[in-house]
Amino acid sequence: MTLPVPVPRPSYSQAREHLVKAIPPKIICLLACGGRDCRYEDPSCWRPSQQAIKGIFSTWMTEDIVAMARPSTWLMQRYNIIEQFHKLNIKSIINMQLPWEHSYCGPPLDPASGFSYSPQAFMENEIFFYNFGMPDFGVSSLASVLDGVKVLSFAVKEGKVAVHCHAGLGRTGVLIACYLVYELRVSPSEAVHYVRVKRPRSVQTRDQINMVFSFARLLATQLVLYPTLAHRHGAPFSLQQHLRRQALLLHGEEARRLKSVPKVVHFLCRRLAALARGHASFQAAGAELRKRAAVLDLTKAVRDTLTVKKFLPVLRDAGARKDSGSLPPSWDEPRGFLERKREALLNKRSYSDSDLSKIALFEVRNQARPHPSVKFTQLDSNVTADDPKGARQAAPSSDCGSTGGSKRTKCTSRKTVTVSKFSSNIELRTDQNCCGLLSVSQAVARAMAEEEPPGEETLQRAAALQEELNGSECGWATLALESDPAVLSCLLWTWLEKLKEPVLSAEDVELLSSSSQAVNGFGVLNKARHLNTITRLLACVSQVTALCPSLEDAVLLRLLRALTRCSQHEGMACGLLLNLFKQEARQMRWQQELRRAVGTVTRRPNISVKLQRL
Repeated sequence: MTLPVPVPRPSYSQAREHLVKAIPPKIICLLACGGRDCRYEDPSCWRPSQQAIKGIFSTWMTEDIVAMARPSTWLMQRYNIIEQFHKLNIKSIINMQLPWEHSYCGPPLDPASGFSYSPQAFMENEIFFYNFGMPDFGVSSLASVLDGVKVLSFAVKEGKVAVHCHAGLGRTGVLIACYLVYELRVSPSEAVHYVRVKRPRSVQTRDQINMVFSFARLLATQLVLYPTLAHRHGAPFSLQQHLRRQALLLHGEEARRLKSVPKVVHFLCRRLAALARGHASFQAAGAELRKRAAVLDLTKAVRDTLTVKKFLPVLRDAGARKDSGSLPPSWDEPRGFLERKREALLNKRSYSDSDLSKIALFEVRNQARPHPSVKFTQLDSNVTADDPKGARQAAPSSDCGSTGGSKRTKCTSRKTVTVSKFSSNIELRTDQNCCGLLSVSQAVARAMAEEEPPGEETLQRAAALQEELNGSECGWATLALESDPAVLSCLLWTWLEKLKEPVLSAEDVELLSSSSQAVNGFGVLNKARHLNTITRLLACVSQVTALCPSLEDAVLLRLLRALTRCSQHEGMACGLLLNLFKQEARQMRWQQELRRAVGTVTRRPNISVKLQRL
């Protein structure tokens, strides 16, 4: 559904754009900016409300990003710009200029850098400097803009960021609008209008507006994880193509860690292994939930701003979203919806998956302001399930008493309620005893082996998660909350089987089966990136089947079918390859047990020293 947001128009007419390109730079500086008395570098030309950083024409675009005109050495010294950056926690500055441009504006340029200031002055004061040069009134390549957006996204995680070009309008607005498309998945029209609301006359020319739209189209083709015929960008891709897409989008430590393993495979394997060990969550879950909360907050701020300016319709009531086709779709319910429905959610007697996800997300975002009566600890509490009907019951404690003759229980004191979250009749307990862990591991292993065909509810839930992962960065947080191993297994096998070509071709199977007794094992493969993916999958299988080796063959056979797409009883080569998989999985399990034993021995001396001191 297309959002009801008008397509932005350029600030300059086409004739004016051509005229700007034809006039010499010296005349442009004199007529448009003021020459040596450049108004963009003169604080007296701007009201205090237009100087988020005192002395510079600047505006806060979000809580973490400030757009500004270029600073100069003279302004930096007179207004203590470095000190202001430290007070505002601005840790990075991104320069969108080319060296020696607008040399006739304001004070003389720095002879060493060709900019109006020396980047070394910022770096010596522990402020990171980045330069992504773009022609004035123009654009650069999509690859350069994407690099700038990834650096901006990384820098925001380190602290606040200042972005500037000459006036801080055209090129600065393009980068920030593309960042909003990248981070929030808002439409390009929404992004441009929001930037212009915050800083009027931003994103000035046709080329700059087209760049934001081209950037959004680029992302749409790269973000698809599960290709479908119904999806506009649903063309199948190979594992190698997906890794190239992933390298294009990821940045920082995550890009280095997932250089040769698809994120969806890595994430699903970790989630299944955590469930098999009896853990309700894993390390990446908290990070994804925090990221999701930040994205939803920023998305709400963008949409609220556009609603005030009447670019978007006002959300009148909770049911309007479903009843009105004119309302803009989003990847998740906005924060206002959760706040209005919070009490209704907490007073329900049974909970669906979506209810639990909303409650858990609300608690993550409001840890500083817990609910006065009930506190849900979904990720940190033990996960219990013992209801064959799949009802989620929040059992009241003994401190709750009934009021009057009503059957409704009312809680009058603060307590911690254990939320039971599960999606099938599989028993999932996190008791730290052998029987509890065994039942959990067996449940996950049976789901991965697909001993029973997935039910309709499982397939529907998996399809919904596929759509969310295709269209929203927040889909990873929803995936982290999913605790049904049948759904997770379905997502994993479906992704592998929807690749354009199997991970292991017929030639690979023949090569591995003929070398199954060799010492190298998988080392005979020339596809190093494919090998890392296979190794990650085998590591997951070894962890899942650690307590139930009897199911190892069934899980490995299902993995083999997903990697090679051969039938269950096809050929001797697949049987030999299955033996190789089994050897590798058992070796990984032995290495894990050895590392665990070494870690236990290493920790014992510290314990004995503490006991001696006591």
